[in-house]
Formats: sequence, C-alpha cells, structure tokens
Amino acid sequence: MARHADPLEQRDVFCILAVCTGNLCRSPQLEQLLRARLPLAVRGADASAVEIASAGTMARDGAPMEPLALAEAERLGIADSAAHRARRLLPEHIELADLVIGLTHEHRSAVVRAVPRANHRVFTLIELTRVVEMLAERTGAERVEPLGDDGVAGFLGRVVAAAGRARGLLPLAATRHIDIDDPYGRSPAAYRRSADAVAEHVDRLTAALGALARRA
Repeated sequence: MARHADPLEQRDVFCILAVCTGNLCRSPQLEQLLRARLPLAVRGADASAVEIASAGTMARDGAPMEPLALAEAERLGIADSAAHRARRLLPEHIELADLVIGLTHEHRSAVVRAVPRANHRVFTLIELTRVVEMLAERTGAERVEPLGDDGVAGFLGRVVAAAGRARGLLPLAATRHIDIDDPYGRSPAAYRRSADAVAEHVDRLTAALGALARRA
C-alpha cells in the first residue's frame, strides 16, 4: 500500500517531491532550499523527519545541475549543490510522496496525469505558498492543529490535507501567475530571477508553516 493512502495517519517521515522539467535548475534548488530552511522554521523538521527529493518530467538521468543554476544555489547558501544528479520523474516517485511541488502548472498537470489520485497533494510552489499563508492567516480557511505529539510528519500531513481542501478558497487573482519561469539556456539574469523566485517562495512557505506549527 502506498504510504500516502491516508494523509492523517501517523508516520515517522514525511516525503516531499519537487518537480520541474529537466531537474537541472528549479527543482533541485527547491529541494535544496527546503532541506536547509524547513528545519529552521518548523521545530523537529530535521533529516530524520522529512525526506526531500526532486525529479524532472523530461530529465536525463545522472545529469549534473546547470552551471548557472548551481552558482545561484551556492549564492543562496547551499553548499552541496554540486552533488545533485538529475532523475526522470516516474509514477513510483509520486506514489511515495506525501507532497508534490511543481514549479509550473504544467508540472502539476503532468503529475496528476501520471497518478490521478495525487491531485489533492500536488501544487505549484507559488500556489502552495499562497494557500499555506491563507491557512496561517485564517483568511476564511479552516484551522490547522499545530505541531503536536504526532511529530512533524503528522503536522505536515494535516497542512497538506487542509491545503488541498482550501485551495478553492483562494481569491481569483491568487490563482493566476503560479509558474516560476524556466531559465534553462537563457541569460545569467534569467537564472538569477528564477532562483530568487524559488528562494522567495520557499522563505514565505516555511515562514507560514512555522507560524502554523507554533500556533496555540
């Protein structure tokens, strides 16, 4: 049975999958930034509680990060980016993930086409950030129980379940422009803009998760 069958079941580890096209720029940056910054925002979200990986819908297995994307990741404080190797997205990667984060709506759609029942737990990064911020602000959304005895995996499972139910409550304007542009093959400035957009939304997302985790 797939581990995500019940989003509220007690688990020791919560699995996050980042998805872009080539797994060379945006999704490895998202993976690495989440791995570095989630523990700073949510107590207990360490390597033993959360597993974060990435894949690409058209990736070539084993390819290293694009040099300009690697340089941007290092600029953002990620020390081990050079170790990344791309992998092509497979249905089993989706089945094992408790949360799938695409960089564009096309990645989100590709995940759902591959595994239709993943629909409730796949978002774009921008979309997820906006929904979790709404949950943290309680702007017409349900209350999420904070971090408790079930640990960070249980807490994140509750957040994802609530986000899946609440995304339809986003204002129409917030459902537009939910993609982060692909910098592949473009100018250094495009790589900088893309990396900064990933970092901005990781910071906002983890801040909102931290607020939810600490809420009394």
